[in-house]
Order: sequence, then structure tokens, then C-alpha cells
Amino acid sequence: MTPLPVRYGPGPHQPIDDWLEHLASDNSLTSSALCTLLRDGGGTTRFLPVLLDAATTTAITDLTTSRPERTRRATLQRFDGTGALDLHGLDTHRWSTWRRVAVRGWISATGTTACPRCLVTDGAWNLAWRLATTTVCARHGNYLIDACPNCRRRFLDHPHTALRAAPGVHCLNPIGHRDTCEQDVTALAAQAAPDDAIERQHRHDRALAGEPVAMFGSPTPGRQYLTDTRALAVLLLHLARQPGAETLADWAGEVRPATEPATRWHLHPPAAAALRSTVLTCADHILTTGDLDAACDRLHPWLGLAPSGPESRLGWLADHTRMTPGLTRLVMAALAPHRRTSHALAARPRHLDARWIPQVLPNDLYRDHAATLFTTREYTPRLFLSLCLARRAGATTWADAATLLGLDPEIGTRTARAISARTHLDATQLIEALDAITNRLDVDYTARAATVGRLTTRRAWFDDWCTEHRPGTRHTSHRYAVTWLWEHWAHALSAASPGWTTAPDRYQRALYRQFAASLRRPATTALVDVAHRTHREENL
Repeated sequence: MTPLPVRYGPGPHQPIDDWLEHLASDNSLTSSALCTLLRDGGGTTRFLPVLLDAATTTAITDLTTSRPERTRRATLQRFDGTGALDLHGLDTHRWSTWRRVAVRGWISATGTTACPRCLVTDGAWNLAWRLATTTVCARHGNYLIDACPNCRRRFLDHPHTALRAAPGVHCLNPIGHRDTCEQDVTALAAQAAPDDAIERQHRHDRALAGEPVAMFGSPTPGRQYLTDTRALAVLLLHLARQPGAETLADWAGEVRPATEPATRWHLHPPAAAALRSTVLTCADHILTTGDLDAACDRLHPWLGLAPSGPESRLGWLADHTRMTPGLTRLVMAALAPHRRTSHALAARPRHLDARWIPQVLPNDLYRDHAATLFTTREYTPRLFLSLCLARRAGATTWADAATLLGLDPEIGTRTARAISARTHLDATQLIEALDAITNRLDVDYTARAATVGRLTTRRAWFDDWCTEHRPGTRHTSHRYAVTWLWEHWAHALSAASPGWTTAPDRYQRALYRQFAASLRRPATTALVDVAHRTHREENL
């Protein structure tokens, strides 16, 4: 086949049909004449913007001398296998095989969105605009325009011809038998996108390029990020149709309610780029949070909207999206019992100063109001109840609750998991118990902890106490006396006591328990008196 007189390859992001339209114009050919040359060379224009077979690639190479790989990258084949598209099973010689691709959803054989400002700058369309998950121009910070305001169709939507009659930045969609839409796309005004939507688009674009994206706090392959984001977005769209969704997201009002015929969101995403972007950003916000626990806390209110009927809630969720391994892990974790408790606490906040919350709830409060709720050792439930108080006081996750109490964040997560694994909590009874406990909190535990910390640096009080109540006690037992006050007077976690210079090992903890068990009532009363006296003197 004789090469064209004017030859050049497609731009880095230029789609194949836009490139061939310009190439035909520069060679004084009509678009239909160029298509005829391709077919005469053994090629086909069927699915031209989507996929090229070997014969079509060869015919284009012979005409343009563009490298085959560069030519294929000008079609949606460029994104095949990235998680954005799956073209497996498509045969360019059989229209019926398109169903195999279409049934996977979120793909169209024709049409595109557009950024007018990019068209002004570059004069060329962008291949990535054809992806349903590309909703924002990260370069200019605006939503893509999803349809021509003149003909009311997607741009470059010419299903009966492979190429438009002429290249350029006008719509040129066919109208009727002879006319075309003459809308100048560069004259359109695009809506500015919020920062979180632009950030999501940046992550999306990096994932398309094969770069990893942080999900649940860990680097994750871009393919998994794109697959999970889309699957979660589909699930959120279905949940947004349920009553009460408007309280979770403003955009839920734009989705048809459950009383109307269902939309197959897994096949057809919202047509409006702004709504599509908002839903994808909501999914991205959940998946890219700091860790799995924080992601579960963000997803759990949504899962509460799933209707409960003959099938399980998990069954309903699985019926309404593709449960990828990543999404399955997230949903299973979000449906764990302590997540339901977390949601109940968030729904019933209580104004409470963190200084009045002990790290470990005192025994008397626990036994009076909550002992019957738990079936495990009392120390863990007491710690858990303090974390619950911190959640009601404003902490959004169990890790944040532990941080609010001055503990390692992992302690919060680990304690909540331990309780959920061993105890089936009734949320209503838990809230009632917490209300009763809150009404009895009347001690500044933060100030008490500070007092114990100051006693750590002093020895005279310990020597006087030993002389009267424990003659012969070693000086090294000073740290045990401090830890006893830390645990029993400041009601804080013994392992976090300032009496330990390093984290106590098993042997040191055993020695401390032996020391605590040996104390008689007069000795413990004297220790508390020392703490009270020091506290009063320092707060005069």
C-alpha cells in the first residue's frame, strides 16, 4: 500500500479517530476516502476507537508509517487491563461480541466528554476523556462537559461512520440526514471542580499509568484501586436510593429513590460528569483513608441503609455490585459487631470534656452500670467503655479515641476487636449504660495523671510511706508504688505508667502484681492520701 504524502503519528493523548480526521484533511482526502483506503488494505473501521486487530494496525502503519504500538495506544486498548476497562473477548469482525464488553459496564463504543480549555490549548481531543471514570480535567481544575448543549448528545457521537466529516473542535454530530451540529466546544464554559474531586482525578490518572495508590494506608496496585473504586461507587449509588441517604450525602437527592424503577448502575453510570465525579470521589474518600479501621467507620453508615429482608445484608450488598477482594474485605470488616457499636456511638454524641474520661473506667462505675453487658474479664470491658466515652466525646475512630485518652492508637482498635469477638453487645443497653456513667464522672483524671507523673520524680514521699507501712521495701519498688497510683487513683492503663522507664516485660509485670497484692488497706489508703495531698498543694 502506498503511504500517504503527509504522514505523522498521533499525539501522546490523541484518540485515533481525531488523528485520522486531521490526517485525511492534511492529505486533501475526505474521511470516507481514508476509511476506504484502510478497508482496501485489509483493515476494518468497526470498533475503530476501541480496538484494532492486526490487519487494521498493519493497514494504518502502511499508510502513515506510524509505529504499531503508537497506533494501538491511540485506542481504548491503551487502557485494557488497567482496571478501567476489560476488552477481553471483543472480536472486531463481529458486532455481537460487543455484548461481552458492554456487560462489564461503564463503557461506550462512541462518544466522549470534553474540556473546552484543553481544546483551546491543544486543538486535539483526549483519549482518556472517553473513560467513564475520567470526570475532571486535573490540568485546569474543572469538570468535563458530558454532552453538547446544542444536540444533547455526547461529543464525537457518530455511530454510523467511523470518522467525522472534518476534524476540529466543533461537535459535528450528525443531525437528521444531512446536517451536523456546529457547536464550537471551545466556546463552552466548564464548571469548576472542588479540590477533593481534582485530587481523586490525579490518583485515577496515576493508577492508569500503572503507579501504585495508597489504599487503607498501604501502597496498592493501580489496577486494584481503579477496580475497587468503581465497584464501591456502584454500591454507593444503589445505597443512595434508600431512605435516609440524604443525611449522608447531598448528592443522594440526585439519584432516583427506591420507589422508582431501578437503574442498573453496574452497566450505566450517571450521565452527568459532575454527579459521576462526586460518587467516585466519595468512594475514593473511603478507600484512601489512613487505615482499614478508618475506612470501615466511613463506610458503616452507608451499609446501615441496606434493606433487611429475607436475605442477609451482606447478600443484598453482593447482589448490587461486583464484590472485588478489596471491597469484600472492607465490607466484611465494616459489618463486624464493633462497627455497629461505633455507628451507634456516632449517632448519639455527648458533650464531654476528655479530661473527665479515665483511661480505664473505675471498678465501681463498671459494676454499677455495665457489668452485665460483658462476658469477658472486667479489665478489657472497662478500657472499652472509656474508649466508648471518648467516641461519644468526638473521636471518630477507635484509634482516635485511644489517642484522645493519651494511649497508643493501636490499643483502641485492638480493644474494640477483642470485645466484638467475645461479646454480643446490645447498642441500646450500651448507650444507656454510658449515659449513666457519664452522669457520675466528676473527677479530672488528666490532672490526677499529671500529679502521679510529678510523684515519679520525687523520692521523699516514698521513703516516708515505706518507713510507716512497708519497712525494708527496696528503693526500686518506687516505680511499683507510682504504677499503683497510676492504675488505682488516676485510673489509667498500668502499662502506660510513668513509673516504667521502658515498656514493662512479663517479669516486671509479675513483680508489680506481687507488690500490689501485698498491700494492705492502711498502705493503700496512705498512698492515696499522698496523691491527694500533692494534688491539693499543686493546685492551690
